[in-house]
Amino acid sequence: MKTTVLTATALAALTLAGSALAGDRCQVPKDQWQPQSALEQQLSAKGWDIKRVKQEEGCYEVYALDADGHRREVYFNPRTLAPVGGEDD
Repeated sequence: MKTTVLTATALAALTLAGSALAGDRCQVPKDQWQPQSALEQQLSAKGWDIKRVKQEEGCYEVYALDADGHRREVYFNPRTLAPVGGEDD
């Protein structure tokens, strides 16, 4: 029982920490954001198949298959369109 509670608490803390980190990476005023279409064009030119792009914690969050067919979930800085973290397969 204690193990289950500790595991659940740890997972909740990691989830909250991940969201906080995304926000820390992308502290960009809205008027300095590049359009979402610019990010989509950049990634498409690299061979990515974009499934979804959303705004999350001040970043663009992209769900896509990269040029090698690997599933990607990556955060991008909305001013520079540089990747600032994410998860792979």
